[in-house]
Amino acid sequence: MPSATAEEPNFDLSPERITELAALADAAAADAKRGWYEVSSTLTDKRAAADVDAIAVAFDYRLQDRVGGNSNPVFHAAHLTPLTELPTSVAELWANVVDATTSSAVRARLHDLLFALGRQPKHKHAEEACRAYLELGTGSWSSLYRVRALARALDIARQMNRNDLADEVVKQIITNARECLDSAEWQPGVSLRLIGRLVEEKNPPPGVDDLLAAARARYTGDPYIEVDTAMMQRRLAKGDKDALERIDREIVGIWTKAAEASAGLQKLGHLTKAVDYARDHGQTDLFAAATTALQAIGIEDLEMQTFRVPVEIPDEEIRKWIGNFTQGDDWRVCLARFADGEQGTPPTGLIDESRAQVETLKKDAPLYSMIPHSKIGGDGLPRWEPKNDDDQEEQRLADVEVFRMQLYAPLFAKALHEIGVVHHPIREEVEEFFAEQTFLPPDMPRVLADALTRYWRQDYEACAYLLAPKIEKMLRILARAIDEPVYLIQRKNTPGKYVGLGTLLSTLSKHGLDESWGRYLSTLLAGPTGWNLRNELAHGFVDEVSAPMASLLLQAALYVAKLVPRADEQPAPEAE
Repeated sequence: MPSATAEEPNFDLSPERITELAALADAAAADAKRGWYEVSSTLTDKRAAADVDAIAVAFDYRLQDRVGGNSNPVFHAAHLTPLTELPTSVAELWANVVDATTSSAVRARLHDLLFALGRQPKHKHAEEACRAYLELGTGSWSSLYRVRALARALDIARQMNRNDLADEVVKQIITNARECLDSAEWQPGVSLRLIGRLVEEKNPPPGVDDLLAAARARYTGDPYIEVDTAMMQRRLAKGDKDALERIDREIVGIWTKAAEASAGLQKLGHLTKAVDYARDHGQTDLFAAATTALQAIGIEDLEMQTFRVPVEIPDEEIRKWIGNFTQGDDWRVCLARFADGEQGTPPTGLIDESRAQVETLKKDAPLYSMIPHSKIGGDGLPRWEPKNDDDQEEQRLADVEVFRMQLYAPLFAKALHEIGVVHHPIREEVEEFFAEQTFLPPDMPRVLADALTRYWRQDYEACAYLLAPKIEKMLRILARAIDEPVYLIQRKNTPGKYVGLGTLLSTLSKHGLDESWGRYLSTLLAGPTGWNLRNELAHGFVDEVSAPMASLLLQAALYVAKLVPRADEQPAPEAE
């Protein structure tokens, strides 16, 4: 019988054949130490026979880990027929073989599958599975699989209201947990899984508090394990405000102590966790202390390294690329080309191409794509880290955009520099040129002319600080022109204020702002996953403004300066 089909086979259920199949299964399970899949693997070369394949299939299914206290049996395997859709003859074969087998691994799995299928007598299959799991929990299987066997035994006992069996299993779980904690071998993944299953009980047995205290002592020095253990203590303390208060303070203390014993990014991470937990659990004094310690970390304390990857581009190609912006007799045309990026494409690239690149990275660099990472500001303090799958996807997209932006920024800087060298624009003429724009605030022609002049004089810092707030101003005026609210009046003790740059970009995007350019403006200026230059500059965290950075700010300003509200049923900013 093919493993992935639900065809109805006719099996030989004679006592002789059943005895042979049981012997095969017992022999396959004899050397298994790491779970039921080893039983299936041992039977691989004999699966040409349909009945052997049907037995092996039973050990291909995976029992899902318990989620949120759920003890319902959920067996699964992506390439197999769902358990409930198997031919009835397969369950009949299992029922015959399980009565002839002697291996606890085979009895546990077959009785459990028959119990999950609701085959009668259901109570018998439940009890036999439970007792077989108990044998596995005290046998020679690897410690982690013994944990799974005992947890499953307890689930079955509770589901069938067999408190007598449950008491036996609980007793064995406690014994295994104590042995693990007393062992010289470091096995927190085993001991905490055992204790955690007891904590999930509706009425946790006596002694769980002692086990958790022993685990805290055993794993002192590893803050992650110690906090996991403390969180179990917290679950047991539900309703006891004093105990919860004490444990909450202990958890903040664990992270703080770990930070004191570490350095660099690790110290930053531990203190961040202390701050987050103290804030979320109302520990005001600990929150203030942890925040003060966090603020004391300087960028130089993080011990970060800079990695440079040279990208070789032939000089001829660079000259040709820059020539696309500088050729012609009129600097006005050159600035218009520069404002449009590379033939209408912003430095971050087209959004569809960036998304496609993210999907490629997921396939080619899965480890990088799976691991979340924090964004640190110019002051060395954490700015942002993904909290869910959507955040992680946003981070991947921003990483692709930032990489392309960093790659192109020096080229755009050189192109803008060459426009000034080749055409020598006069400052007054530049201001007059921008004054002809139909939708610019009165002060913007002067600001843009000053910024360009300062750039061409290599005063990049003045250029950047002059432009950053003015770009936001232009976007705010655009939003007002299409009747979008940009000001929040005072609410209680919160004074009136304008909405932030990120909100402005989101609002304009809903009214037709080109998505690729909107992403560029956000990644460059406001997005915490990107450069976030608007805030970094405003708070003085940019120590040195480079030509590439200033050129991108100028490009963003020139692009926004070209936008005008579109007068139709769906007003939208569009380039002139």
